[in-house]
Amino acid sequence: MLVKDLPLPEKALAVLSEEAETLNPPQELAIKAGLLEGKNIVVAAPTASGKTLIAEMAFLRHFLSGGKSVYLVPLKALGSEKYDEFKKRYEKIGMKVAISVGDMDSEDMWLRNYDLIIASNEKMDSLLRHRAAWVRDLTLVISDEVHLLDDSSRGPTLEMVLTRLRAESNAQILALSATIKNASEIAGWLSAELVKSDYRPVKLRKGVFLDNCIHFDKEKIAISNTHKEEFALCRDTLDKEKQALVFVSTRRSAEAEAEKIAGKIPVTNSALEKIASDIEHALPSPTKQCRRLATIVRKGSAFHHAGLVAKQRKLIEDNFRSGKIKFITATTSLAFGLNLPASRVIVRDTKRYTKYGMDFIPNIEIQQMFGRAGRPRYDKEGEAILLAKSEAEKSAMEERYINGETENIYSKLSVEPVLRMHVLALVASNFATSKSQLRNFFSKTFFAHQYGDIEDVMTKIEKVLRILKDFGFIKSSGEAATLGEFMPAFELNTDPAIEATALGKRVAELYIDPLSASHLIKNVQKKSALEYLMAINHCAEMMPLLRVRQKEAEDIEVALESSGLVTPDAWDMDYEDFLGEFKTSLMFLDWMDEIGEDALLEKYGAAPGEIHAKKTNAGWMLYAARELAMTLGDKDAAKEINKARLRVVYGVREDLLRLVLVKGIGRSRARKLHRNGIRGMADIKNNTAKVAEILGTKITEKIMQEISRGRYSD
Repeated sequence: MLVKDLPLPEKALAVLSEEAETLNPPQELAIKAGLLEGKNIVVAAPTASGKTLIAEMAFLRHFLSGGKSVYLVPLKALGSEKYDEFKKRYEKIGMKVAISVGDMDSEDMWLRNYDLIIASNEKMDSLLRHRAAWVRDLTLVISDEVHLLDDSSRGPTLEMVLTRLRAESNAQILALSATIKNASEIAGWLSAELVKSDYRPVKLRKGVFLDNCIHFDKEKIAISNTHKEEFALCRDTLDKEKQALVFVSTRRSAEAEAEKIAGKIPVTNSALEKIASDIEHALPSPTKQCRRLATIVRKGSAFHHAGLVAKQRKLIEDNFRSGKIKFITATTSLAFGLNLPASRVIVRDTKRYTKYGMDFIPNIEIQQMFGRAGRPRYDKEGEAILLAKSEAEKSAMEERYINGETENIYSKLSVEPVLRMHVLALVASNFATSKSQLRNFFSKTFFAHQYGDIEDVMTKIEKVLRILKDFGFIKSSGEAATLGEFMPAFELNTDPAIEATALGKRVAELYIDPLSASHLIKNVQKKSALEYLMAINHCAEMMPLLRVRQKEAEDIEVALESSGLVTPDAWDMDYEDFLGEFKTSLMFLDWMDEIGEDALLEKYGAAPGEIHAKKTNAGWMLYAARELAMTLGDKDAAKEINKARLRVVYGVREDLLRLVLVKGIGRSRARKLHRNGIRGMADIKNNTAKVAEILGTKITEKIMQEISRGRYSD
């Protein structure tokens, strides 16, 4: 089928034709299944099979008929990638494209003016909690990577969002998935047509490497260079002027492997020095990790994981796409979402540590890694290769990952912490205001469709309702209640109307676990920054905490003894967790004392990217604690919590807070200004020439422009 023959207006066909002249098999199947006729569609097809173009055809059709679309993504990075791609392509025909992936305490009314909204699953959940009115106007919902319903951390939110969107709008549903065994079950749940295809524009060969030979089914290819194992494959990749992704199970392995590849197989490229320098100086003060990564990049390799800051990750991704960086070693997280293909994918580790010990990585994740092999427009075929250490391991890998089917997708909705959050959200948004309405809602979930019975869930929901009432977050309709007071349990033989208290509504809007909210409420009157940090670090949202290494345990315990905190006994089951909370709190205190990332990495083993992620979470949890204090009417506590929050967000002592609130003045610049007698806005306005001497003319001009907008005051 030709793109020009699609039943769309000429201006839409002109844009689509820039991407393809002919529809490939899954795209054509989607059209025949009713994509442009408003039918719900589930597309299950391999990575790089053209699923994004299917989404584009759908939202173009809705835009041209006056509709409104939302494109749901599991990761912020994927959302940014899609936003940049769609904005560049479709704004020229008048489509207004927006992205919303942050700020969980807003209904984002401005989004009502946009035709296509890219949103993370969590942000969409938050918007529903805030009862964003424009949600009712949606005519198309696109869910990318819908197979993540199976993910225990992300899946329940995605399931709740899709269930609510189906109930609150008449939108067409388009779900995009990797190839999974029970895609028909998801299609059945969504009342959708299933489009299933094994088509791939670049042929993918899957094999196992053993004794310097790649075994592709019955074909055996010898690698003749002098290297062994993955280094032989990397050398062979470079000799063929190709690139490779190497997947390992841990961050530490990713760094070590990249260093080994750079040492054994160095790449010469004059552009690498500039790239390495930019990576090394991505932070105001380079850390040991920054310098290590830069040294590796100078030789044409890199490692990639969540411990890097965003600027470093983007530099690596962009320069891998351009071909300057030849090898990336990464943890499995890189396999999801981002468009980062390579000619060859090498999977070194097929096992990883879980809470139950070492376990095999699920086949669906391995297939996601495999899917990065083969670059459209560059390669005629891609190679995905597992590394084996013995003939027995090779045979097992072939059975499990080469010839085996991907696992079934199962709902993870029935876990109690998940139900706590979502039951409160349903009640607080007045979407479900009785047990019978909750039953009706959960009967429409993927869980109910998959198991045909929600009695197990309803038993847990009744328990959750008791807990929420004990917390003071819900009450029987019409029942008088003082915030936070204990209330008797529901009579489970009746179906009373349920409503959220003012406190419960705020907890739901703040997007935190009600159990965490209850803990914060009990601790809002703490006095010191350490006590507030300990309070938030006890919450599930701050996991994982920094682990106390054996060599530092004694120092941590000495610091704990002098902290004045009430400490559990060393034999208590919670003692180890308490030490992790304390260590993480100490790291934050040092950050707030303006200690640099390099020193924090050395002292606590926390990489810059990890510090940034924890800082973001801590800032949000302290914001939530402040809002809860305000809801309870405790303004003094709210003030102290807010002071701690700002110090965490900006990494400064209290004396710099008035300066760092101005955009363009980070903690380093603020400290320079403070040392020279510039303490606040008035000082900046009255001493512009002096500020320019300290920070430079261009920076000062930008700062003065910010101040002139009237957003700041002393």
